[in-house]
Amino acid sequence: MAGEAEHGSVQLSRRSLLLSAVGAIGVLAATLNPALAQPKISKVAVNYQDHPDGDKRCDKCIQFQPPDTCKVVEGTISPQGSCRIFVLSHA
Repeated sequence: MAGEAEHGSVQLSRRSLLLSAVGAIGVLAATLNPALAQPKISKVAVNYQDHPDGDKRCDKCIQFQPPDTCKVVEGTISPQGSCRIFVLSHA
């Protein structure tokens, strides 16, 4: 009987560990990809245009994701486009 009680608490411990690990993986996934948790802004809201504004071009912006998306603006964008939230990439 002593072996059964010991065996039961080992199962409970393993179950708790497994549930904690699954929860931690979910938190880690959300932390590593914050873009999934944040909605994107419409093109209209950022005054997007499909041509450059002087030296400001989407492909020179830190938010640009080749070939044709932005981390912040929704939808497909032109690498030669521009908007009012342009931030020069230092790369």
